[in-house]
Amino acid sequence: MPLTSTLAIVTGASRGLGAALSGVLLSDGARVIGMARGPMALSAHANFTACTIDMANVVEAVGALEVSLVKSNSQSLTVVTLINNAGVVEPMALADNLPPAAVASAVSINLAAPIALTSTFLRLTAQWRCQRRVLNISSGAASTAYQGWSVYGATKAGLDHFSRCVALEQQHADNPARIVSLAPGVIDTEMQAQVRATTETNFPNRQRFIALKSEGQLQTPEAAARRILSYLEHPDFGNAAVVDIRQL
Repeated sequence: MPLTSTLAIVTGASRGLGAALSGVLLSDGARVIGMARGPMALSAHANFTACTIDMANVVEAVGALEVSLVKSNSQSLTVVTLINNAGVVEPMALADNLPPAAVASAVSINLAAPIALTSTFLRLTAQWRCQRRVLNISSGAASTAYQGWSVYGATKAGLDHFSRCVALEQQHADNPARIVSLAPGVIDTEMQAQVRATTETNFPNRQRFIALKSEGQLQTPEAAARRILSYLEHPDFGNAAVVDIRQL
């Protein structure tokens, strides 16, 4: 595998924003380790390593990241980045009708896995001399309440606050990692299709999201990925732990 000076680990890399982020990173010359449950179309790329894993299984996800980082040639790197992108919007339902198994899975994927992966990343790269970055993909739902999105919003709010805490801790590190929890705006992904396909009983704001699609207000994953990665490379990255890209 060709050596590059930039390594990125991207979760949820099989489709949507994760696949787009991985594609742009590869086109910019980075080496990418993609972690996802399903097949990854970028697997044929010389600088892409596919790691098939269900992010709901947090222990296995952490083990996979550990193996990937231990195998990496840190001496050749100038930048290493963990992008916690994997996420689910289900279950969409009012709080008195939430399926327990779906709640547990969503909390694992949206919150527990990013927390555990970030912890592992920070520990295993602590002695690396390259620049270290963590980008958590959050949502506007972390700060705006929506009926039917109590689980999704709560997990994203938790991810935001976790990022704030880590940012404070990293101020005291020898080689501090920069961490940001970023709301990327609305993107035309399968998650948006799920929102439009649900019932108004489960998600009373459904018509608003149908209108976003019909009025052409959704970003393509590729456009969103380029905007996100442009911010990742900006000197201001890490100055604020929680950012909404629409307010930049």
